[in-house]
Amino acid sequence: MWQEVRRQKTWQRKTSADWNKRAAGFARRHKDSVYVKEFLKKLPLSPTMSVLDMGCGPGTLTIPLAREVKEITAVDFSSEMLAILTERAAGEGLDNITTRQGAWEDDWQALGLGQYDLIIASRSLAVDDLKGALDKLRQAARGWVFIGDRVGSGPFDPAMFAAIGRPFHPGPDYIYTVNILYQMGIHARLDFIDLPPGRSYKTRKEAISSWAWMFHDLTAAENDKLNHHLSERLAENKEGYWYLRDELCPSWAVISWRKKTG
Repeated sequence: MWQEVRRQKTWQRKTSADWNKRAAGFARRHKDSVYVKEFLKKLPLSPTMSVLDMGCGPGTLTIPLAREVKEITAVDFSSEMLAILTERAAGEGLDNITTRQGAWEDDWQALGLGQYDLIIASRSLAVDDLKGALDKLRQAARGWVFIGDRVGSGPFDPAMFAAIGRPFHPGPDYIYTVNILYQMGIHARLDFIDLPPGRSYKTRKEAISSWAWMFHDLTAAENDKLNHHLSERLAENKEGYWYLRDELCPSWAVISWRKKTG
């Protein structure tokens, strides 16, 4: 069912090159986001923990976690994301972070990954083989696993797809993950993070570029339609930042389980 619904989705998974281009802006916008603060609150942290951050991006969660745990391995397939993470870690004097460039589909043993007291996979499970990815998490877990997964349309805005004349189907969301885990014999816990409105951008151009990110291969005509649609919804606040009126605020599912021992 996961594979069937995934084939129906109308957005395309981004490549490492795509994320390299977006790394700097992504890092800036998500550094102190509500999502990060709420996700961190749910983690059972201790100073003796070893942690794996799979799909770490620019260190959005890696950096604050490194301040609280013994050691953390951060994995991402974008070299630019890892470069930003390394720079941020050096700036804070953090020396307990090991980075690995790799993807879900890679051989984790070849990447030098072992077992960890805590594993997080935050908003990074856009994979073709979900069961295989979840099984890798299970094998690498010595204790807790926490996943941040999309609810419904997630960060995508269906109105923007309609504005340019494209159909929209978000594909499978968190409920498939929960059910596949159940089939694997894992009775996961489920919680949610509901994000408030408030995403802002330094310039109007940055805002339009950020929202255009959800599309693949925009034609000139589609780009004009998107610009027109966004122009009608973008507004400038008192601080000079741009925001989207009637912003669709996504919710994220937090799926967790603790590996049984003995």
